[in-house]
Amino acid sequence: MRRIYEFKLLLGNIMAGIAFRLQKLLSGESYVDLVKAYLYSSVIASGPFIVVIATMSLIRIGVQVRLTLEEGAVFMAFIVYAYAFSMLGVAPFIYVVTRYLADKHYLRQVETFTPTFLSVLEPVFLIQSLAAFFFLQAIPIAFTTKVLLYCLYLFLSGIWIAMIFLSAARNYLWIVASFAFGGLVSVGAALIFGRGAGMDGFLIGITMGQGVCFLSLSLRIFLEFGYTLSHDYTYVSYFRKHSDLLLVGIFYYAGIWIDKVIFWYTPLGETVIGPLRLYPDYDTPMFWAYVSIIPSMAFFLVQMETSFVRYCFSYFQAIRNRQPLNVIRARRNAMIENISAQFQKYVIFQGSITGFVILMRVLIFDTFYLNPKLTGVLGIGILGAFIHMAVIMIINILFYFDKARDVMWLTLLFLVANGLFTVATYFIGLPAHGFGYAGACLVTLVAGFFTLDYRLKHLDYFTFMEQPIVLPKFKLEAESR
Repeated sequence: MRRIYEFKLLLGNIMAGIAFRLQKLLSGESYVDLVKAYLYSSVIASGPFIVVIATMSLIRIGVQVRLTLEEGAVFMAFIVYAYAFSMLGVAPFIYVVTRYLADKHYLRQVETFTPTFLSVLEPVFLIQSLAAFFFLQAIPIAFTTKVLLYCLYLFLSGIWIAMIFLSAARNYLWIVASFAFGGLVSVGAALIFGRGAGMDGFLIGITMGQGVCFLSLSLRIFLEFGYTLSHDYTYVSYFRKHSDLLLVGIFYYAGIWIDKVIFWYTPLGETVIGPLRLYPDYDTPMFWAYVSIIPSMAFFLVQMETSFVRYCFSYFQAIRNRQPLNVIRARRNAMIENISAQFQKYVIFQGSITGFVILMRVLIFDTFYLNPKLTGVLGIGILGAFIHMAVIMIINILFYFDKARDVMWLTLLFLVANGLFTVATYFIGLPAHGFGYAGACLVTLVAGFFTLDYRLKHLDYFTFMEQPIVLPKFKLEAESR
């Protein structure tokens, strides 16, 4: 039975290891350590997103000067579609591969990370290549432009995958530097090549920057975990054993983008070029709404996961050491109190940021020359992002208890609700835009709270009753070759 409870302990993913190491910086004596902890956690939690914000904000200056309005709209559509569909393309791999790496990390078999990384990139690049090939065929642009978009698409897909593996890395400065240097290369090269080559020049710049970032992150994986095998396809078996995690990735990331896609292909959307459509009156406010929760991503990684993991491990340690029932229940209650306290901190922390941004949204629109009629959409979007972050916190906690099935149903609810509510808001009109996303987040949050509350109240029962009565040759999935 001892091995059974050891198995329960690995259910916390390898992000907890990051949080513990960042916590050491957070408890340092200098403000430099404090800044490092939150800088690293922000980049690790939302690195690609931060780079997009900074890079595109700077490149946009050159685009406005060198390109016509139509060319600028086409360029922005290329970037939006590349990021959106690269994320959707890797979504089926994210949680399954993370679970596999968590098992390997628990078994101290990190030498398998590099060959697994190469083995994951192969199907990802194959699938993404086929998707890009057929999609680009429908866009009436020059062959060179298609090649640049194809390369950018694969680099972005590679970055999403690399960040899964680097969640177990120790050198966070390298990760931060990779994103920073990649962003600088994107901006510098785009502004230089954009002068003479127009839109292709800007695409060359951003593709070069993302390529540098991907290669740097890949090099870190080789240096961090070594290179002893060329390939390791053991992870493939996890798609069958953990099909719930496969669906979680698909449902969650589809849920994030479904409201945008719906608006793109309604009569409100604008045809940019070929099949590419956008709806700037919704896309822009929602983009800035997501920006508002970046501080909470850092907060969750450094504060909540670290604190919660200690209580979680303490609870399962008591079971593993066969402590009396009153001790086990006391540790469970302490864990529940900690979760409650961390949610209260989040409401105060992110609530203050959300309230401030909502109050300052008019100034934000004036600064970036945005349509003032959309301030209402931004306000609702920011509120929705605030609720969305709480959903993310609940999902991560459920993962620690190996409740992938619960998370699957929650993410499916989010996908369906966001789609249905968005369609309803389209028919209501502009004043209702954003309420579909916010309403879907609220419905998912309520369902998530009830689910988490039920699981925590009956945690002792599920922990013991879900274990097999007879297990003569128990092996972790990751121990199977």
